[in-house]
Amino acid sequence: MHKTGLIALAAACVLALGGCARTDAKNAYTKGCELLSAGETEAASQSFVQAIDAGYFVPESFRGKGIAEMTDGNFADAAISLEKSLLYVEEQSEEFQRDTKLYLAFCRERQGSTDKAMALYNELILKSPDAETLFLRGKLNLRLGNNKEARADFDQAVSLSPGYDLYINIYQIYEDAERSGDGAAYLEMALSEASRNAEDYYERGLVNYYLQNYNEAKDMLISATRKDPDDGRAVFLLGKVYLASNDIADARAIYKEYVTNEKTAAGAYNGLALCDIADGDYDSAMKDVEAGLAVGDEDAEQGLLFNEIVLYEQLRDWSTAKQKAAAFVTKYPSDEAGMREYDFLSTR
Repeated sequence: MHKTGLIALAAACVLALGGCARTDAKNAYTKGCELLSAGETEAASQSFVQAIDAGYFVPESFRGKGIAEMTDGNFADAAISLEKSLLYVEEQSEEFQRDTKLYLAFCRERQGSTDKAMALYNELILKSPDAETLFLRGKLNLRLGNNKEARADFDQAVSLSPGYDLYINIYQIYEDAERSGDGAAYLEMALSEASRNAEDYYERGLVNYYLQNYNEAKDMLISATRKDPDDGRAVFLLGKVYLASNDIADARAIYKEYVTNEKTAAGAYNGLALCDIADGDYDSAMKDVEAGLAVGDEDAEQGLLFNEIVLYEQLRDWSTAKQKAAAFVTKYPSDEAGMREYDFLSTR
């Protein structure tokens, strides 16, 4: 699903630097990219404004400024910046424009302007339908009570890009809408997909985990770890199966076994954080999250950052939790659990 604009923005930095822009504008834009990647949103915005004022990298800088504002939860200001980015677009790629419009649609939804968000999704799908945009439009349709339209969007999305993550994300949306029966159909599709390849142990374990078939999930995930001892996803999920069965001791033992393996360390630290959370030891859990993030494993980063939000909530540091949640949904807008946390924290 949709990745954060930080990656695209960094790539744009590299491409743009080959031009003949003034050195000060070039440095300001590059600095803005670096600050945004580091989460220093206010300073990043200031650097982007310097580039805009100099008249160089204007669409890219307005977009960077919009992403920074969106990360801080300033959706009205972010929408204005993103619209300006699109206004100044000249030679930017179709991908650049598409991603900018998706961010703009996200901001419009958060502002309550669902009609404007829907118009953006319709425009993108009419031009070139893709699974991500169909998924996002389906999610909005379901939220608006347009059940038939939502189902049509989700069905078209999985026809274009069938995959376990997409099936599960759709299920979670239906579950949040208290329509688990409708969502279960997509888990069955995922099981059907998994059955085509008997070696997809992790995927079959994942689907069974969501179906709460914990014994089947455990068998599949043990097979996955035997097949590939370096599969950090399987290790992390196997521990979660034990946790779901209230077996914290076995979960902790699994994670400790794999924390010394460089390839599984980040996921194992995240698992240990879950064990500590279950035991109410939030300080230890935070240390586990920090150790996991220090490994630099992109595959495990999403889960670690989510648990970091949960921990700040448990520690009653609502301000930091809200800031972390805003950054999380900007980076992972398709993560339903992250969106729920952000919605919850928005009311604190």
